Amino acid sequence: MKIKPALPRKFSLARLLLKVLVIALTFIFFFGALIVPLEIDHPDSTIHNFLDGIWWSAATVSTVGYGDVVPVTVGGKILGIILQLTGASIFFGALVGTLTVYIHHAQDSFRWKRLDEKMERLENDSKVTQRQLDFLIKNQQAANKKPRPWGL
Repeated sequence: MKIKPALPRKFSLARLLLKVLVIALTFIFFFGALIVPLEIDHPDSTIHNFLDGIWWSAATVSTVGYGDVVPVTVGGKILGIILQLTGASIFFGALVGTLTVYIHHAQDSFRWKRLDEKMERLENDSKVTQRQLDFLIKNQQAANKKPRPWGL
């Protein structure tokens, strides 16, 4: 009887990376929309519309920080600090975590497959050995039988 290991269902890297991307984009759009009301009325502000806010948010969360669009108000700078600390760590943490889990699952699946193959080889070897042992026992019993005397 063949026993299959209980592995979780198929791990889809593309599906999980898509979830990380959706979360990151949601984060970027949320903070991009949140920065505009804080910066739009300041005369020295470089964030004038939603697209500028999205650009600033994407550059900040990806830790690129071009410097062409920056918050100048206290509220905008505080929001930028929050985005840098949480956004980058969540985004990159989720990305690295997803890839780590995928690699671990792939290694685990490979190990289970090799273990299953070894188990099949051992079962086959055991069956061959049992047949050989049965054959030897049968022949030994036949050789140990004493011939019957003639005429009885």
